[in-house]
Amino acid sequence: MKPFFLPVILLVGVTVTNAQEKKVPHKAPVAEIRQAAVAFLEGLGPELRQQASFTLSDKERRAWSNLPATSFKREGVSFKEMSPQQRSLAHQLLQSTLSSQGYLKTTGIMHLDELLKAMAAERRPNNTPMFGHDLYWIGVFGDPAKDSSWGWQLDGHHLALNITVIGDEVSVRPAFMGSDPARLPEGTYSGWMVQGAEDEKGKQFFASLDKKQRAKAVIDDIAPRDVITGPTRGDQLKTPTGLPASDLDADQRQLLISLINEYVHNYEHNIAHIQMDRILAAGLEKIYFAWAGTEEGKPYYYRIHGPTVIIEFDNHFPPGRNSGAVNHIHTVFREPGNDYGEDLLRKHLLESPHHQVEE
Repeated sequence: MKPFFLPVILLVGVTVTNAQEKKVPHKAPVAEIRQAAVAFLEGLGPELRQQASFTLSDKERRAWSNLPATSFKREGVSFKEMSPQQRSLAHQLLQSTLSSQGYLKTTGIMHLDELLKAMAAERRPNNTPMFGHDLYWIGVFGDPAKDSSWGWQLDGHHLALNITVIGDEVSVRPAFMGSDPARLPEGTYSGWMVQGAEDEKGKQFFASLDKKQRAKAVIDDIAPRDVITGPTRGDQLKTPTGLPASDLDADQRQLLISLINEYVHNYEHNIAHIQMDRILAAGLEKIYFAWAGTEEGKPYYYRIHGPTVIIEFDNHFPPGRNSGAVNHIHTVFREPGNDYGEDLLRKHLLESPHHQVEE
């Protein structure tokens, strides 16, 4: 019987084909996000549509907060004002831009606020509700049906998402996510953590540092009370401090990248990869890691700061307390020079023919 070589030939062919494959560039799902935003606005009806609509330059675009609704007035349309059908369209808008991970964190924060509402009602039954799933607002900036540059925002207690579409690109920063309690201590959802990965990965990376590396990474023995670049404070950090990634070994670099990915991959797959490519293209060695809070059982804080990324995390005492369990997380995810898509907008204005002034 003659030897049968076909399987070997096929295997060789597959190998050659795979070797010749080129990396396909990631493209942000601009059409899908636009479609979801248009559907959301059309589903609101005239009055709520006007309430939800702003110009791209409106000051409301930068007016977001992590405070409860009774402490900071929001604009736009709240979930309280939406019908069930309109809420469904709002969730489709979230899903168009977020990954499954990011969507579950976002809705988890909103649900956690509902639990806070119930706990607050038990303590003070006659007070005006300051927490709850209803108290989150959506605003749309510009006209997604016509404009090449526009955006949308979700704003409420412990949650602010700022999305800007510029041509075929998407900016997803700044973003604020927080959780209180960080870990639910009792009840039906006992043990539930919305932001457990951000917490555990940060501690794991810090634990991997040797004595010499920690000496550079620790910027203070006491953690700050809050993130530095919170609402209205986006320009507070100018120069990276702490431990440069160039001082890390290969395993530690992978831990750092995994930690950054935890924030990046809150967004749709293609958006996340474009974000990560942008961060790494600026140079991993230019990224610094800083830590504050060295006493066991006390608040702690970490920061990742490079040319195109600022990530901050703190786990502190509950509001109004200076002791007890450390169980209150704040995080922020920013892009120096490109928050709200500022850099992309400048580039778009320079390169788009319809924005050029004829001489």
